[in-house]
Amino acid sequence: MNNLLIIIDYQYDFVADDGLLTAGKKAQDIENNIYNLANEYIKNNSDIIFTLDTHIKEEWHIHPESKSFNIHCEKGTKGHNPYGKLKETLSYKNCKILEKKGYAPTIQDIEDIVNNYDNIELCGVVTDICVLQTAITIYNACANMGKNINFKVNSNACASFNENGHTFALDYMKNILGFKII
Repeated sequence: MNNLLIIIDYQYDFVADDGLLTAGKKAQDIENNIYNLANEYIKNNSDIIFTLDTHIKEEWHIHPESKSFNIHCEKGTKGHNPYGKLKETLSYKNCKILEKKGYAPTIQDIEDIVNNYDNIELCGVVTDICVLQTAITIYNACANMGKNINFKVNSNACASFNENGHTFALDYMKNILGFKII
C-alpha cells in the first residue's frame, strides 16, 4: 500500500510569534509532533507532501482571500518558508513541495494524489482553514473518481488560532467526511 503524509502550510507566517497570520504557541506546540510523524514516514520510506501557502504581493489585491486576511506567506519572504526543524523534511528524497495559491491544492494536484495513494494522513495549520479545505478537496476528488482511500488526520499535529474552529474542523472531518481522527 502507498502511504502519504501531507504536511499542510507549516510555515513561518502561520507559526512564528511574529508571523503575519500566526496561530502562535498552539502551532509551535505541535512542531515536535509533526516532526516525529514525518520521521516515521521517512523511516518507512513513504512519501511526504509539504504544502506551502504561496502569495504574490502584486496579485494580492485581486486574490479572493484578500477580503478576509492581510497578505501572508509572500513568496520570497521568510514568512513563506517552512517553520523550524520541519525544514529538514524538505531534504528527504521522497518529499515533494507543493505550492498553492488557495486554501487547498489544485484539483489536478489532488487528482494526482488520489490516483497514487491508498492511505493519506493530514496534519498542519490552520485546522479550520487549509487543513479542512484540503480534506474536503481530497474527499470530493475520491468521491467523483470512485476511489477508496483510507484517510486520517492527526489531531495532535494540527493547530488553529481559533479553538472553536479547530474543534469544528476535526468534528467535520470525522463525522461528515469519515476521516479517522487520531
